[in-house]
Amino acid sequence: MARTQYRFWMSTLAVSLACSAMGAGLGDLKKKTEENAEEKPSDPPPKVAYAASSDVATSPFGSGTYPSHNNSGSGFMSDFWSWVVAAPFAYRADDPAAAMTPEKEGWATEEYGGLMWPKHNKGQAGLPYVRADLNWQYIDGDNDALDARLELGYKVLGFQARTTKYDDSLAGLTQRVNQFYGMLRYGLQYRDLFPGVVELAFGLGVATQNGDISDDSSPALTFPVKYFPTDWLGIEFRPAWYEADIAGIVYNIGDYDLSASFGSRFIQLRAGYRWLWYNSIGSFNDGPYAGVSLSY
Repeated sequence: MARTQYRFWMSTLAVSLACSAMGAGLGDLKKKTEENAEEKPSDPPPKVAYAASSDVATSPFGSGTYPSHNNSGSGFMSDFWSWVVAAPFAYRADDPAAAMTPEKEGWATEEYGGLMWPKHNKGQAGLPYVRADLNWQYIDGDNDALDARLELGYKVLGFQARTTKYDDSLAGLTQRVNQFYGMLRYGLQYRDLFPGVVELAFGLGVATQNGDISDDSSPALTFPVKYFPTDWLGIEFRPAWYEADIAGIVYNIGDYDLSASFGSRFIQLRAGYRWLWYNSIGSFNDGPYAGVSLSY
C-alpha cells in the first residue's frame, strides 16, 4: 500500500510538472470545460462516516497522548481516531509528555528521545501563534497568481484562511479561490529517528470560488505536513481538496503546494511549487512561486 501511494504521488507530481511547461491557465481551463460541457458530470464522492463521539470515552488509547492498556475499545480505527481527537485536550499521568512543563526550554527534555509534544518558542514557524504568508506564482507568460495565507493558533487548535487570485491577461479572465479551515495541529519529535520537529495538521472548512470561471462553494479538507530539521530550514506540503461547478460540470479539485523556507525566527523566505488537479481533465494554474513568511 505504501509503495502504491508513493507511486501515485510521484506520478501526480511528474504530470503536474509536465503540464506547467504547457502554460495551462484560466483560458485553457475554460476551453477544456466547454469541450466537455455535454458529458455527464461525475457521480459525487461517497459520504465519509465519522466515528461516534462515544468512541472517545471507550478508546483503549486513553485520554492522552500515550496509549494506555485499557482494552475496552470497539475497534482499532475508531480507537485510533478517538485517541487523535482526545489527545490534545488531556494528558495521562503516566505519559512521557506529562513531564513537560511550561518552565522547560526548547522542544523537549534532553533525557527523552521519543515521541513528544514540542513546546513552541516565539517566532518559530512550527505550531505558530500567528503566521502570515504572501506569495507570487508564475504560471506562464500570460498567467500568474497572488496568494496570501493567515494562520492563527494556540497549541493544538488553529484557524487558517487562504485567498488566491489567478489572472489570465491574454484571455482577460480572473478567478479568486478562498479557503477557510478549523484546524487540529500536532507536533512530533523523535530524536532517535529524525532530527528536528514534524508538525501534522487536520483541517475541515469551506472553499469558495468567484470570477469568470466559476462562482461556487463547497466543503474543503486539508492535511498540511511541515518538517523543520533546524530552526532556519522548513519543508512543507499542503494538500487540500474541494469542488467547483464550471459550466454545469462539477470538478473534484486537488490543490497541492510543496515549498521550502529559509530564515531565522519571525521571518523566512519561501520558494515552492503549486498545482491544481481537476479530475478527468488534468492540471491547471500550476507553476513555481516565491514569497515571504512572518511567524510568531
